[in-house]
Amino acid sequence: MIDLEGKIALVVDDEQAQVEFVSAILDDQKMKTITASNGKEARAKIEDVKPDVILLDLLMPEESGMKFFNYLKKNEDYQDIPVIVVSAVSQVSGVDLRSIIYDEKLADRKKKVFGIDSAPDVYLEKPVDPKKLVEIISKFFSI
Repeated sequence: MIDLEGKIALVVDDEQAQVEFVSAILDDQKMKTITASNGKEARAKIEDVKPDVILLDLLMPEESGMKFFNYLKKNEDYQDIPVIVVSAVSQVSGVDLRSIIYDEKLADRKKKVFGIDSAPDVYLEKPVDPKKLVEIISKFFSI
């Protein structure tokens, strides 16, 4: 497994329990964790510190994860940061969001309905498996 010590993760989620859970997983790997409770707050945080990876919820107040994701991908300074969506939106809505996000046949509809131009690097449903999350993050830094 890749050494993640010193890597910086931005965890964006409005559920404090989820933020603490994910932060604890990353702390065990000696990663530095920055947190934000919505996309608007996350924008301010990445101006101060550019993270190595972003873990992003989709449904949040003030600014959704989808809007923040689009901001990242349209901004040259941030578009190369890996984004892992960690959400329960499919459980809440009953819609298989993973299929919609990654189905190329739905590209126009995806853009119109969800406001997303590209797909996140990884999509995980809550609750996330700690071991799987660490494996996924490690893959971004193994080359």
